[in-house]
Amino acid sequence: MKVFVITDNLMKGGKERRLLELLRSFDKEENIEIKLVILRDKIEYPEIFELKHTELIVLKRRIKKDLFVFVQIWNLIKSFKPDVIHSWGSMPSIYTFLIAFILRVPFINAMITNSKCKKYSSEWLRAKITFPFSDIVLSNSKAGLIAYKAPIKKARVIYNGFNMDRITNLENAKNIRQRYSISTKYVVGMVAAFHPRKDYETFLEVAHEISSHNSDVTFLAIGDGKKLEYYQQKYKDNNRIIFTGNSNKVESLINIFDIGVLLTNSNNHLEGISNSIIEYMALGKSVIATRGGGTDELISHMKNGVLIDSLSKSQFKNAISELLDSIELREQLSKRANQQIKDQFSIESMSNKTLKLYQEILKAN
Repeated sequence: MKVFVITDNLMKGGKERRLLELLRSFDKEENIEIKLVILRDKIEYPEIFELKHTELIVLKRRIKKDLFVFVQIWNLIKSFKPDVIHSWGSMPSIYTFLIAFILRVPFINAMITNSKCKKYSSEWLRAKITFPFSDIVLSNSKAGLIAYKAPIKKARVIYNGFNMDRITNLENAKNIRQRYSISTKYVVGMVAAFHPRKDYETFLEVAHEISSHNSDVTFLAIGDGKKLEYYQQKYKDNNRIIFTGNSNKVESLINIFDIGVLLTNSNNHLEGISNSIIEYMALGKSVIATRGGGTDELISHMKNGVLIDSLSKSQFKNAISELLDSIELREQLSKRANQQIKDQFSIESMSNKTLKLYQEILKAN
């Protein structure tokens, strides 16, 4: 089977990590050949070069909206003669939907990665343009399909898969603590980009308030983005709020958490299935997350994590206090969370379901 996959880039991010893990899983299959095309020369996952069944091609754009990209993609697809085209993002779908239609190649449109689509937004417009030409509209959450109003007969969900190999060779927790000068008993962390989609405002305000009167907890903010420098300056005098920037060892950092947090600003964004939350759960951490979107498909309140309302500082503060005060509750929630990842969100499940989808679409065509 020959599959043409196209995505924006391979920068650090949940969507990109999900694709990498899928391709790594495919690499164990003997009868699949992947041509992976990226639209920008941004590669922060060097593991991609280790894959023997995936050929990586970087398209060169002379300007941001370079129409010559269509010609390049057309030529690549014509010469490769794929059995399936699998787009991994909204702009990749825009670039390929007509080519797939003209060349009569089955087209899987996997542009849905969140669960909020504002009418007349660029994402909404791209969905409206590409869905009629898609054989399958694929999302990583049921909430995403609903938000984008995906055609019922074309709509499919394949949940993110976590590769347990990622947590087999973690850096020693003591070394991590020494590197960041963490001496407190507890660590609460959030892995997310410093972007308006994420609610670092609530996380950091509550972190500052708690750490000012509780000397037993350190807060880690892991990620990069436009507002990172602003928050670093704002909390520069608080030595129990630590900004790590991006990390190539995010699993080892999460491993020192007692509580993993993902707060979302639902005015701007709703999660699909968050890789950060899955990582927390796989590493056996208690989770606090903003309710809504695909997060409700992953977390059941007080069964395998804690859900709070968007932008609620009081609920977030109470959730941290409740979890830190009860080791029994933390262990109960984290044990159930870890088991759910093994049962429903394994990389094997994601890979097998994707291969079955390819076979399904080929039979239908």
